Amino acid sequence: MRIQAIPAADNSVRLEVNGMINLQGFFQIEEAILKIMKKNCFKLELEMSGVKHMDYRGVEILVKRAERLRSYGGDLILHGLSPYLINILQMAGAGEAFEIASTREPVQCDLFRRQERKPLTAVA
Repeated sequence: MRIQAIPAADNSVRLEVNGMINLQGFFQIEEAILKIMKKNCFKLELEMSGVKHMDYRGVEILVKRAERLRSYGGDLILHGLSPYLINILQMAGAGEAFEIASTREPVQCDLFRRQERKPLTAVA
């Protein structure tokens, strides 16, 4: 797994993740998020179009980081999720925990305002 941090629009950071995310990989993502938070940046985009598989046991780590970011007025937006990854989020009980962005364009500021979350649709 590879993680790369890239500055994005409106004082946010995009983390590009590639490969397969095992449980250890989720801890590495959490560490990267914490480093960004220490720089007082609380708007993160997680680009996952290069992720082929993720271990459902690590999804809770992302949920907790997203909750912490929101408590500081930020958010964690997921980009590029395949239907397979959406199913894993659903099965891990995190279907309503994230906003999913369907484009690869930088997230604009208004997407970081709290909005009612729609449940993710599982794909058969």
